[in-house]
Amino acid sequence: MDRPPDSSPDRTSARTDDAAPKTSRLALAVLVAGALVLGVLSARDPLLGLVLSVLGVVSLFALRVPDAASYAVLFLLYSNIPAVGVAFHGVPKVLAGAFPLLLSVPLARDLFLKREPPVIGGALPFLLLLLGVQLLGALFALDPGDSFKALVTFLTEGVVLYVLVTNAVRSKAVLRGATWALLVAGLPMSLVPLYQQATRTFQNNYGGLAQVDGLGFKTSEGAEEGGGEVRQARLAGPIGEKNRYSQVMLMLVPLGLMRFWGERKPLLRWGALACTGLSALGFVLAFSRGGAFGLVCMVGVMVFMRLIDVRKFVFVAAGGALLLAALPQYWERLATIGSVTSLFSDEGSAAAEPDGAVKRRVTEMMAAVRVFVDHPLVGVGPGQFKAYSEEYGNIDALRKIETGRRAHSLFLEIAAENGALGLTAFVCAILVTFVGLFAARRATLVEDPELANLVTGILLALVCYVTTGIFLHLSYMRYFYVVLALGGAAASVGLRAARAARAPEAPAPAAAAASAGGVA
Repeated sequence: MDRPPDSSPDRTSARTDDAAPKTSRLALAVLVAGALVLGVLSARDPLLGLVLSVLGVVSLFALRVPDAASYAVLFLLYSNIPAVGVAFHGVPKVLAGAFPLLLSVPLARDLFLKREPPVIGGALPFLLLLLGVQLLGALFALDPGDSFKALVTFLTEGVVLYVLVTNAVRSKAVLRGATWALLVAGLPMSLVPLYQQATRTFQNNYGGLAQVDGLGFKTSEGAEEGGGEVRQARLAGPIGEKNRYSQVMLMLVPLGLMRFWGERKPLLRWGALACTGLSALGFVLAFSRGGAFGLVCMVGVMVFMRLIDVRKFVFVAAGGALLLAALPQYWERLATIGSVTSLFSDEGSAAAEPDGAVKRRVTEMMAAVRVFVDHPLVGVGPGQFKAYSEEYGNIDALRKIETGRRAHSLFLEIAAENGALGLTAFVCAILVTFVGLFAARRATLVEDPELANLVTGILLALVCYVTTGIFLHLSYMRYFYVVLALGGAAASVGLRAARAARAPEAPAPAAAAASAGGVA
């Protein structure tokens, strides 16, 4: 029988050979056109041309290796380099804000090429409920325009980012790569401020990568020699706010520890340890008392989960001792925590008097409580607490509030601005993520210890943010929602892997035929 014309190998290969040059010519034409456009833009604005060139190269590489887009976005987002580019180097804000859209590349691959279903993270329904509460609150806010701006920020940096990240991180390999992307992002965030501290060049922000927030605090350095007052600057890295910098760097510590204890290759193990040590140094350079509280809580959770035996406890304790030895100013800073107790006591000396920062923060927290009591259902609207802080804060104030202030507490500000409905939705989003992470860790601990290790690192990073958030409001919210999204993705990957491991293997074709009464 003659072969049909369309099935001829020669004709098929000929069509393929004809299509290849056409595709190559089209790609070449697109590249040439893009190069011409970039050349014209570079002639008019060299910085804009450079940014677009880098963005174009990253986009092309992302099309070639889609998961690389996820790693690039996480690195850029966590290192805050785009925001530094806008603030210090004239990068257009639109371009800096568009880089998370690179996550659409792996998303399109999984949804349209692989035909995989979308991932609905456990926290997403509660985030959508919180979005609805914020919309309702914004409609009746004191300043609806300002409130709707805060609503849009939550939509883009919260809900949309959560959806993109949970759908981009779908496997253990990508979850592992995402963890390393965050650890690598911590290198410039810690190395430049560390050099700044070593050289004490606090007047130089090194292109925005080593910012200093405030005048610092007094230290005993030089007192024995009869020197004048010596102040220690509180470094803020590329974030620009000292407490937030401490919080962001602290979350990298458990990720690095879990990689150090989980990686099999010696090079990666020691690389993870180096990243952990540098992140810990960056954390200490902020000299944050709230950060120290988060660190203690993280270690407590690790002990509760039996992650730290005697050997590991000695390792962690030795690391902490080395940090305090390298920067004894932090110990002086921590020693002032005891003065907080005098706020609730009639007795005390002048030496134990709490500083102005403590008084102001307690005043702001109490103001948030009073706002919540007066607006218990949906709050005063997103971004609106500042408009009420002076009125409510100066009632029996420990320190007078003269301008609009934030609540300095994640949960109290959520309660004041979004009421009981918003606070419930927010807390449920966190709790359902924790439940999923604990379940995924338990399900994979025996069958896949490496995956359990990855899940544990993200769980502990979320613990760090939530505990430090007791004393810090939700600024730079993208950091919180990235970790929350990675928590949702890790839970999904872990539980899916556990179900696959428990599923019975498909019978061999011969065995299946025999059991059906057929002939092998």
